[in-house]
Amino acid sequence: MAETMGLLKVTVVQGKRLVVRDFKTSDPYVILKMGNQTSKTKVINRCLNPFWNEELSFSLTEPIEVLKLEVFDKDRFKADDKMGHAHLSLQPLVTATRLRQILGVATEGTTLRKVIPESDNCLAMDSSITWVNGEVVQDVWLRLNGVESGEIQLMIKLTNPPVASSK
Repeated sequence: MAETMGLLKVTVVQGKRLVVRDFKTSDPYVILKMGNQTSKTKVINRCLNPFWNEELSFSLTEPIEVLKLEVFDKDRFKADDKMGHAHLSLQPLVTATRLRQILGVATEGTTLRKVIPESDNCLAMDSSITWVNGEVVQDVWLRLNGVESGEIQLMIKLTNPPVASSK
């Protein structure tokens, strides 16, 4: 049986340099998938650098799933066009959360861990996992695969993690 690790809140902040899929622009939206859970942002019409600032929530369970992201261009009369995809390992976030629980101390803004671009993620640049307002937060820029250009910024928070037992 899957052990619940807490609630994963993913804010889809913005996209930049997304690809054109209509005449001169696109109507992008993002689908996030984790295991059998799926959430979708609203469509931003006629924009290649959209701001969603939309929070989507997932139940995080053990074993830790990979967060998958797909961007599409909304079309009215035909199938939506693909605008790229990306993935992110959530293991570094979970590990930093556990470390924070074990150590028990972290001042506001403390960096708990840095994550660098590797094969198990689509990071466009280094990402920091920090302690902010009593939560473990990771700010990431993901490079979209399968397209000429495009990046998506996510703000990820793990809330209500189980308390580490002292056995």
